[in-house]
Amino acid sequence: MVTIAYIRVSTDKQEEKSQKHIITEWIGQHQIEIDKWLMDTVSGSVPWEKRSLKGAIDVLGEGDQIIVSEVSRIARSTIGVLTFLQACTEKKIKVVAIRTGITLDNSMSSKILVTVMAMAAEIERDLIRERTKGALAARKAKGLPVGRHHGSKNKNKKLDPHKDRIKELIGFGVSLAAIARIFQVSRQTVCNYIAEEGLMVGKRNGNGIAAAPEI
Repeated sequence: MVTIAYIRVSTDKQEEKSQKHIITEWIGQHQIEIDKWLMDTVSGSVPWEKRSLKGAIDVLGEGDQIIVSEVSRIARSTIGVLTFLQACTEKKIKVVAIRTGITLDNSMSSKILVTVMAMAAEIERDLIRERTKGALAARKAKGLPVGRHHGSKNKNKKLDPHKDRIKELIGFGVSLAAIARIFQVSRQTVCNYIAEEGLMVGKRNGNGIAAAPEI
């Protein structure tokens, strides 16, 4: 079994010490040894897929575990935390968030936790969708263009190879700004692409994972 301890800080060294103290105290009580410490100096708004957590999940497998001081170190939003937990669940990686009191394993309580978080994430996703629809309606009411802007065709074509991934991110409720950062385009380009392609948030499948089909 491989155990990884993860720390995320902005620039505050005191915050790093605090997180490390919480983890060190907990592993001492449970007689666990840390095989590797990972630390990101980055804002919590940066998706976990763009941080060292993604690399950790890629190399870990069944029975391994990731320990954090609290769940906010993973992501700020419920959707961000949920996608991380789902990725770990798929590979049967245990997750422990000490101060939050969360332990994700293959137990029934863990499945209930993920189900509840999925419901909360769905609410967040619906709110994002409604805000996007409201913004587009407001632009239309003002007589502003809501489709492709002149000169944006080539930029939107850049997103075509990533269409399926964008649908998946929309399904998880990832913000337009975050999607834009992932694919290195402007937020407006992403908004235009979503409107042009008719990408909408779909229903959650039987595994509790959101999908984003075209309708």
